[in-house]
Amino acid sequence: MTKQVKILFSLGVFLIAIGLITNFTMSFSADKEEVAKRMEKVDKNYEIFKREATNFSNTRDSLYDNVFAELYFETLNLTINNCLIELEKYEQKLDEMGKIAEKLKENCKDIYFPEAEANNKCQTYALSYEEMVNYFINDIVQVNQNIEEYNKYNEENGTGIPPIQKYNTTKKYIDFNNDKEYAGKEDF
Repeated sequence: MTKQVKILFSLGVFLIAIGLITNFTMSFSADKEEVAKRMEKVDKNYEIFKREATNFSNTRDSLYDNVFAELYFETLNLTINNCLIELEKYEQKLDEMGKIAEKLKENCKDIYFPEAEANNKCQTYALSYEEMVNYFINDIVQVNQNIEEYNKYNEENGTGIPPIQKYNTTKKYIDFNNDKEYAGKEDF
């Protein structure tokens, strides 16, 4: 090989190496920037989720204190309409939580963040959302079981009181964090 060919070959290898290093560095920087953006979105959405989770919990507490506490077997036909209206509001709160949970799920999936706090937020929201949905379903199951018993009692005893409509929802128990357990689910 001539001296010029060796120089050109060496220069070509050097330029390819520089190109690969530059490409790797740029990709690494872009990935780092993307992770930082996702962590920022997780932080922002988690704060919203946390606030809404408190609102959901307060709604559930209010439901137990002010609605379920008034559901007596003897007067169920008189108090059930208010209960069904409040259950709709309760479900709407859960739907709002679902939207926020989906945003968090989108930003938490397929990544392990370099900061433990972001990873903890991803784990915490998933477990919390799963519990909220399953608590909601538990509450609906309980109300509907009471309605079934009430309707059955009135039918068997010929009271003439028309049957009460159960609360209908399309929601089911979920395993949101895919750990093969249904956090918050109770067996009745």
